[in-house]
Amino acid sequence: MPLSELEEKIAREVTERGDRMLRDLAQLVAIPTGRAAHAGLEAARAWMNSRLTALGATMTRHPGAPRPQWLREPTVDGADAGDLIVANRLGTRRGVRILLSGHLDTVHDPAGTFQILSEEVDGIRRGPGCADMKGGLIVALTALEALHAQGVAVRWSFALNADEETGSFSSADHLQTLATQHDIGLVLEPAAAEGKFVTARAGSAQFRIDAFGRAAHAGRDAAGGISAVGALAAAITDVLALSDPSSGRTVNIGPLQGGAATNIVPDHAVAWGNARYQSVEQQGMIDRALASLNTRDPTLLPRLTVQITHNRPRKPETCEVAAIAAVALAVAAEFGVAAGTTSTGGVSDANVLQAAGLACLDGLGVCGGNLHRADEFIVTASLVERARILAIVMSRLASQPSVP
Repeated sequence: MPLSELEEKIAREVTERGDRMLRDLAQLVAIPTGRAAHAGLEAARAWMNSRLTALGATMTRHPGAPRPQWLREPTVDGADAGDLIVANRLGTRRGVRILLSGHLDTVHDPAGTFQILSEEVDGIRRGPGCADMKGGLIVALTALEALHAQGVAVRWSFALNADEETGSFSSADHLQTLATQHDIGLVLEPAAAEGKFVTARAGSAQFRIDAFGRAAHAGRDAAGGISAVGALAAAITDVLALSDPSSGRTVNIGPLQGGAATNIVPDHAVAWGNARYQSVEQQGMIDRALASLNTRDPTLLPRLTVQITHNRPRKPETCEVAAIAAVALAVAAEFGVAAGTTSTGGVSDANVLQAAGLACLDGLGVCGGNLHRADEFIVTASLVERARILAIVMSRLASQPSVP
């Protein structure tokens, strides 16, 4: 379907904002929002709030729920990341209600050396969170501003949480409620390889294994000790054997904690882990394997206990998701972009939203790579490219009487 005259205007509106998009991205990347950096997250909230209210959106703030205590890893700030903010421009008229979903947090150390957006080299720029997902936030913001400038009526909300990278435990309840209040979800995670949109995602489980033993002097009374670290090591070996990347089933262990000193047989050790799965059968296999580690007799030593939660259920490609993707692919084709669609082992808030009943197309953010690394990068040209696609996708979805 060729671009209409109005869509051509929207595309030009986005293109004219290209320089501002780069300045915006540099500003947002320079605000450290990794590892529950509360001051940085507050600054990012204020930055987004200012731009979204200028579009006539009503802003609300929703307190985050406490992260489950057993999931508080020693290498991650124990404080909760905080609140979710929502910009709302749904209004009262009829029409498809679109929920944009993004996150303000990154994984990068706020006190580290990777702090700013670099100059462009060979078409790319590097910076903490530039692709995952501050570039996606700029794409969404620019698309909304272009639609607003052209007077295009779209019913939308924009949810911005601050704990996506750590599992969205604080914001999940609010996201699930938002899912019931909208018809279509568009998620701004970075595009998959070759710029593909993401229609399906693996499920994800978080788990913790505790091992208990008996403390003793590691020299003079070693025979009286029972090493919790040794018991945990054996359990970890069994758990890692579950991984089969070729089938999409993966298990990762880390971080680890155990022992107080080298001359004490450790009486407690703990490991945190994550599992990904592509099917109900794979999920069941993981659940059974982890459950089998539990020591049935609480008086035995060494003893193991396992806790698990499926915080991000599997996100399948439904007929509704495929129909939304078809709209996006058609728009991309008009710009000469052969985007395609894919499934990925990564997880996002699309898992949470779709599990609550909202059909979600993901991977609408920028093209980039090396996510979660100190050389994360964005393909600079994808800022304008993806913002044009998103703006026109929203315009076309809004013009339909119902969900595709």
